[in-house]
Amino acid sequence: MPTAIKDTKTSVSRDVMLRAFELMCTAKALTELYEQNKEVTAKYVHATSRGHEAVQIALGLQLKPQDYLSAYYRDDSILLGIGMKPYELMLQLLGKRDDPFSAGRTYYSHPSLRRDDMPKIPHQSSATGMQAIPTTGIALGL
Repeated sequence: MPTAIKDTKTSVSRDVMLRAFELMCTAKALTELYEQNKEVTAKYVHATSRGHEAVQIALGLQLKPQDYLSAYYRDDSILLGIGMKPYELMLQLLGKRDDPFSAGRTYYSHPSLRRDDMPKIPHQSSATGMQAIPTTGIALGL
């Protein structure tokens, strides 16, 4: 006879839910701002996380400083979820020297980050799907 699976409920605090909602609104506002200014943002072929905000923010809020993240070019919402500020994301979009990922030297949305209070993000190749190779190396190394 099969064993019954115990019904467990996971509750999420009101503060976390409000933070997630705030980040979803921020992601939406950034997307709209970028789309309204395509003459600037389109030259960088920026693609937002539109449609993926909820799952990306949920993931980003779970990551801890000891974790690694191999972000894809459409992962803006994850970056917001780990604590990146919209201003910092815009610095990279515009290729500014204060860009926290590469000081404006890499293509937009190719984040790399090593901050003590955030997950570590190794630099990624531009080819779609190339996150698998460095991520496999990280997993093997751990």
